[in-house]
Amino acid sequence: MKKSLLWVLLLVLIVSMIGAFSFASTGATKKYEGVKLTVVTQPGPYIAGPLIDHGKEWTALTGGEVQVIEVPYEELYSKIMTPFITKTHVYDMIVVGATWLPDFTPYIVTLDDYIANPDTNPAWDDILPAFREKLATWQGKAYALPLDGDTHTLFYRRHLFADADNQANFKAKYGYDLQVPKTMDQLRDVAEFFTGWDWTGDGQSDYGWAQPMARGGQAHWWFWNFAAPYSVMPGKVDKYHGQLYFDPETMEPLVNQPGMLKGLELYKKMAKFGPPGMEAWGVGEIRSAFPSTANIAMTIEWGGIPGNCNDKSFANPAVIGDCGSAPRPGATEVWDREKQKWVKVAEPNFAPVLSFGGWVGAITKTCKDQEAAYDFLKFMNSPEISMQDVMVGDSGYNVYRYSHIKNVQAWIGAGLSEQDAKEYLDAVQADLESPNVLIDLRIPGKPEYVDTVLDLHVNMAIVGLEDPQVALKTVYDEWEKITERLGRDNQKLIYQTMMGME
Repeated sequence: MKKSLLWVLLLVLIVSMIGAFSFASTGATKKYEGVKLTVVTQPGPYIAGPLIDHGKEWTALTGGEVQVIEVPYEELYSKIMTPFITKTHVYDMIVVGATWLPDFTPYIVTLDDYIANPDTNPAWDDILPAFREKLATWQGKAYALPLDGDTHTLFYRRHLFADADNQANFKAKYGYDLQVPKTMDQLRDVAEFFTGWDWTGDGQSDYGWAQPMARGGQAHWWFWNFAAPYSVMPGKVDKYHGQLYFDPETMEPLVNQPGMLKGLELYKKMAKFGPPGMEAWGVGEIRSAFPSTANIAMTIEWGGIPGNCNDKSFANPAVIGDCGSAPRPGATEVWDREKQKWVKVAEPNFAPVLSFGGWVGAITKTCKDQEAAYDFLKFMNSPEISMQDVMVGDSGYNVYRYSHIKNVQAWIGAGLSEQDAKEYLDAVQADLESPNVLIDLRIPGKPEYVDTVLDLHVNMAIVGLEDPQVALKTVYDEWEKITERLGRDNQKLIYQTMMGME
């Protein structure tokens, strides 16, 4: 009897110990329990959306909380810079355009120690060099983790180019075979050909092209798409080669050179081939109209288009599986600034600008829980989470890792046809590995140079309110004033650093 009672007591003790252990395990404090972080970025669904969604996942894993503060894009730079300058703590993290990063480096922490530590390394070598070495880094130090890799791609309705009648009619009109444009001249011809007649068969006229034109609608990146191939002499970067924005020795603006004018004039002409009201379109209208209306033959945009074109809840059925991708067209001639003459080239001169460059996440120096903030950004940047985001059309996040490009099956699993997926990934890789690839301007004052001055006068030119040559001369004059105010010598040194000429 005593022996049986002993066993009962022992069993009760074991059960209670197991229960206590179980309670301790389930009720254990998570690593960042009680930590509350703020991050600021542009409004969702693009960019902010994934931060909100994955923030909840990170909370479940770590106990830390993330509040996403959404600020309109046109106000984002100033809303971040003002508390920095006034030494006021408002944000723990910022998710911003990589082009702004140099302006923010005095106020954010370097991430080199985290990257060097195997326990906190964010699979750094899997990130493509253009983003890892240029856009997340400044003056040899890493200040941010990429969350997005931005480059523009030409998207087109594939069936239009395979149609025998289209091929015959195009050749009869233009004297050469219909093909996906590889040159700017071809782009203009194809856009014109598919404008003004009913190729969808719905009884209404269709269009060959779509581009953003609205003031404040980020149209200036499309200006670079047209201007860069005519303006950037290929070759090792020096005073006359690989330059788009400034003369690296004098900081004289290059915006009123003949190549720039030719590009702006073509950008203006292309507006004739788009839908009515396109002068009021921004990026959002392009991103919506191309997949949903099925009556636009081509556009140039960031990488959300393939996902949107295969989203059955959003895309027109005619577009699904019919979204081809190709690198942006090049030019058959380029302005040689050294010799002051146009130079014909045997192969198209491609000068892909990494438009915007992508969104990056950084930690402010005033953040009290920098380890937690890094953990969250690393979670967002991880190959697994980022792969989910770059495949979603309305995330605003695009390819920036080798694993994003190599895992074609993941794209197919996300709803893209195999051909759509391969063409898109091949086009992105061609841009990122081009010997003539350029990053967006990233020197102090960039928002004023580009988002304010260039955007205004490019817009006035393409909507017909200002002569293109006058517009570019005005930009030149205003850029000179900005450079003088910020200090020409200092701007020159920073620009040379940006261009890899230090």
